[in-house]
Amino acid sequence: MPDSDQRSVLGGLSSTRPERLGAPRNGASPKRRPAAKAKPRPKAVRAASPPLKAKRAAHPPPQPIGAPKGTELVTTTIRAAGELTQIGFTVTGQILKRAVDRIPRP
Repeated sequence: MPDSDQRSVLGGLSSTRPERLGAPRNGASPKRRPAAKAKPRPKAVRAASPPLKAKRAAHPPPQPIGAPKGTELVTTTIRAAGELTQIGFTVTGQILKRAVDRIPRP
């Protein structure tokens, strides 16, 4: 235990908390300060520009495109099959390269 003659670090502090700076928390009402003069509040201002008017479109919106038919359907199917084949070749090539790299060398 420290001697009673020694002062502790916390012994020099005040026992009450200082007032908080800034606005009070949790909706507590602030302590009122005496008002020197009441300041006039600013008045609302109207908009400087006239209100916007809705513009009508010159052309009606485009109609949705239907499902592909005939040659368009065949062309799309062939392109999709070609892309899937290309992806398959790429992945197969990578797998074969890794397999060859794992073969032990004499």
